[in-house]
Amino acid sequence: MKKLFEYLRKHKLKIGIISVILLVFIVLYIIFSYIIYIPKYPYTQEYIPGTGNIKGNVNLDNYKEKELAIGANKYGFAVFKNPKEAFKYIKKNNRKGIKLIQKEFNLAPFNQFNYEMYGIYGCQVTSGTKEERDEAFSVSGFLDIYENSFKGS
Repeated sequence: MKKLFEYLRKHKLKIGIISVILLVFIVLYIIFSYIIYIPKYPYTQEYIPGTGNIKGNVNLDNYKEKELAIGANKYGFAVFKNPKEAFKYIKKNNRKGIKLIQKEFNLAPFNQFNYEMYGIYGCQVTSGTKEERDEAFSVSGFLDIYENSFKGS
């Protein structure tokens, strides 16, 4: 045991440097895996309500006019064919609804890491104008589909 402590004392600089390098690699791996965020259950089939294993009844017309292509994952749940672009779209075009949700429920700014809270609270807003409340409700509906790209069911 004494030899171990002597070894550690002699080599603490080397051990410290190796530990810091290892920690940096772990942190970088976590950051890049979230930034790239490859969907776990991406688009694998067309979403045609009432056919095959398709679940739910998403009104595709609501998304076609916005040029947001909807498909289905392998479990039949609606997903955005390009979730990264869809997220950019909702963030840009539903600013009032997002801001209302954030303000009313005291949330951190809307991003890919906290979108679930906005999805939960978007249909519960009570303040703001009718337009803002409608946008907030729309954000919730959008996020129901968006999260399917990353979750199995």
